[in-house]
Formats: sequence, structure tokens, C-alpha cells
Amino acid sequence: MPVIVLLLIAGTIYRLLPVMLGQPALAEMFLTEDGYLMLTVARSIALGEGMAVADGTMPTNGVQPLATYLFALPYAVTGGDKVSSLVGVHLIAAGVALLGAVAMKGVAALVLAPHDDDGRWSWLAAALWFTGPLLVLHTMNGLETGLYTLAILVALLQFTHVLARGAAAGAGARLGLGALCGLAFLARNDAAFLVIAIFVLWGLHDLAALRLGFAETLRRIIPSGLLSLVVALPWLLNNQLNFGSIVPISGTAQSLSAEFAQNADLLPAKIFEYLFPMLPVPGAVETVTPVMIAFAALAGLILSWFAVRVWQRGGTVRLVVAAYLAHAIALGVYYGLFFGAPHFFSRYLAPVAPILILASLVVLLDLARWTGRARAAAVTAGVGLGGLALSVLLLGRLLLPGVSEQGHFHVVRWVEQNVPEEVWVGAVQTGTLGYWHDRTINLDGKVNPAALAARRSDGHVLGYVVDSEITYIADWHGVAAWADDPRDGFSETFERLIDRPGDNLAVLKRREGP
Repeated sequence: MPVIVLLLIAGTIYRLLPVMLGQPALAEMFLTEDGYLMLTVARSIALGEGMAVADGTMPTNGVQPLATYLFALPYAVTGGDKVSSLVGVHLIAAGVALLGAVAMKGVAALVLAPHDDDGRWSWLAAALWFTGPLLVLHTMNGLETGLYTLAILVALLQFTHVLARGAAAGAGARLGLGALCGLAFLARNDAAFLVIAIFVLWGLHDLAALRLGFAETLRRIIPSGLLSLVVALPWLLNNQLNFGSIVPISGTAQSLSAEFAQNADLLPAKIFEYLFPMLPVPGAVETVTPVMIAFAALAGLILSWFAVRVWQRGGTVRLVVAAYLAHAIALGVYYGLFFGAPHFFSRYLAPVAPILILASLVVLLDLARWTGRARAAAVTAGVGLGGLALSVLLLGRLLLPGVSEQGHFHVVRWVEQNVPEEVWVGAVQTGTLGYWHDRTINLDGKVNPAALAARRSDGHVLGYVVDSEITYIADWHGVAAWADDPRDGFSETFERLIDRPGDNLAVLKRREGP
């Protein structure tokens, strides 16, 4: 236990390194391109401009609302200062992750109860989640990932409480579950899968286990379901009334370029990485066929054994685990088969890491018992602490120069050095650039409804750019090819200014008028 406590402290300090180191770590460590998109919107909220980008001129819903409003707090305190506010952003993210570890411990105590008399193994599970290299990055990315994971775990703990109370569960506990389900949805919209699973399993439990009857079951469940909807309703109405769909434009924009089963080959490796969070898989081997087969077979064995063992225990833990696994399966199917952005797949699945870690621990504890009761604790502790030690080593590697560079600051630096603040810049990837240069227009439609409309109607944004106020386009090297595209007069309007594949930088500039 003392070792685990020390590792939790070390994990917290690691997350706070940007605060302790100051610039440039404060701006460049942990925060991702999409994280900066969310922070740009958060800053606009704090400045009274509402959810907007492009110097507060372009309303958007291309973010997840709960985390965005939470991250708006530091900007409100600092008057929108872009640098000092990042201190608050990192502190919030680290605090949320620490609360997530505590909630993980609570869920782990439920799942590992037969093996966990003194809480040792549940704290080990929490420490594995808290120090997993990929999970550290995902919980500190400036996005909703850490908050979403916390919201899921807290909702499941409340679900456990309601089920444990049975027919005696009061209205307060039931409504609390509904409110937490609504908050989980506001943390990230795909929590709808979890909410559906919870309410379906809750209804079946009341009907089959408590034998309350159909009418009484509805009387207990419907108010909680309505409350979850009431919590989510402002966001849904905002999306539908102002943007034409309850789905945020970021999801719609991302889906436009998706192909069926585009990410399916990545699924085995991503599941493996969260079954064993101390063992991130190198990208070069993720889709190698023998590796995929091995990972899929191992994941299938572990999760099947885990499901059987939980089912054998009986009681309410079966329903809690079933809800979480149903959520995990739904996320895997949705993002594996129907969504694009393979580079985000690891982040999309990160919120189900807790249940996958617990599955591995249950199998490990059972295997340890086969070695003899006297040696079981030593074997489990040795493997668990070895995994934690490996996580710590890999976290150290992430601090080496160039290992985890964000990859967009070279574009920011060029714009800061060459473009006046009042000049409009366009880019496909506008998270980092749009945060540091206010007058930046997004061109892939993730936070720009007009660009999304152009993509949907024309299949491209070239005409939209020609008719816009954009003077420069600055992005990764791929955008250089636009200068040769004659559609909608683009090649006549913009010329190639910089074309440096080695630096992964291209800049186009609007041609001078007559």
C-alpha cells in the first residue's frame, strides 16, 4: 500500500510538470490539437462570446459541453489570458484524474470484492489506471477524456448503490442516478450507450429480481430517466435549433470521411493496450495480421473468463459490469465500424480502460491462486508492481526531447512571426493555431458550420475559402496541393508561398488584386 500511495503521488506530480516547468512546457506538454480547440471555445465562453471560435465570431457546438465549461473557469479568473490560464487547465485535468483514480478504486472494490479484503488490489487497479502511459496522456489532453471517465465511474457507483438498496432505494438515490447519467452525457455524447444499458438493466432487475411489477418498475425508473433527459436537454436543443442536428458538428464532420470498418483492424491492439496499460503497442505492429490475431485471441480469453467469473458471483455486481461491458462493446462497434479518425481511436476507447484493467486483474488473481494460496499474494503483487514500474519507466521516456511533440507548434511559430494579428488565416487543423492566433478559420468543419456545409454540398471547401476573408492558409504539408486545384478559381486566387515537406509545413497566400 505505501508503494501504491507513492505512485499515486508521483503520477500527480508528473501531471503537474507543465505547471512547475512553465513555458514552453505549459503550452506544449500534454495538450493536443483537439484539446486546444476545446480551450479556444472555453476562452470564448469566459470572455462572454459564447461557444465560439475565430475571434469569437463563429458560433460552434463542435466540443463536449461539460469539460468546455469547466475549462472556462481559469480563463474567467485571468480575464482570458492565454498563458496563465493554462496553469488552471492543467490543475483541473490533474485533479479530475486524481478523482478518477479514487472512483476507479471504488468500482474496483466492487468487482474484486472476493479477493480484496484489505483494499490492496482495488488500489492496485486504480494505480495501474492512473499511471498507464497512454491514460496519463489521454487524461491530460485538454479534452473531456478524464472527466468522461470519472463521470462513467461515478454513475456506475450510484447504479451500484441503487441496486444494492433494492426496493428500499429512495427517490433521492434514484434521481441522483438519473442526474449523473445526464452529466455523463454532457461529458461526452456517446455516454448515451451507457445510459441506455443502465436503465435497461435496472428495469430488468426490478422486474425479475425484485418482482415489483411493470407499473411499479416504471414508477421508479421513469422519473430518473426524465431527469437525465432534462439535464441533457439544453445541449440537445442548442444543437438542433442552432446547428440542425442533435449531433455536434465535430462528429458530423469527422463522419464525412469515414469508411465502413475503417478502424476495425486497430481494435485488437487498442483493447490490448487497456487490458495491460503498462504495455502500449508500437504503431508499426498494430495492424500486422499475426499480432492482431494474437491480441484478439488474448482479449477474447480474458474478457470471457472475466464475464464468467462475474456471472458466477451473482448479485448486483453482474448488472454493473454488464452495463460497463455493454458500453465498451457499443464504443468498439461504433468507432471501429462506423467512424473515421483512426488516430483518435485510442482516445475514444480510453473511458473503458477501467473495466478492461479489472478484467486482467481478475484473471491474474485466479491464475495466482493456482500456484498455491501461500504464494498467490506474492505473485499478484509482484506482477502488479512490476507493471507499475514499467509504466513509470515509460512515462520517463515521454519526457525525452522529440518523443511526444505535439506537431503543430511549427505552424503557430510561422504565423506568429509572419502574419499580423488582424489578418485571417485558414487551416484544416486549427486547434493549436486557432488558440494562439485568434483570427483563424477552421476548414474541416469540426467547429465551423459554414465549412461543414461546403463540404457536404460541394465535397470540398475551396469555393468557401475563395469567398472568405482568409489571406493565408497555413498547415501541414498536404495543404500545398491545393495551390494546383482549379476548382472554383482557387488556383487563380491563392499561390503557394511555402512548400517544405521536410518541415511538414505549407503556406498559401491570396494573390494580390489588380
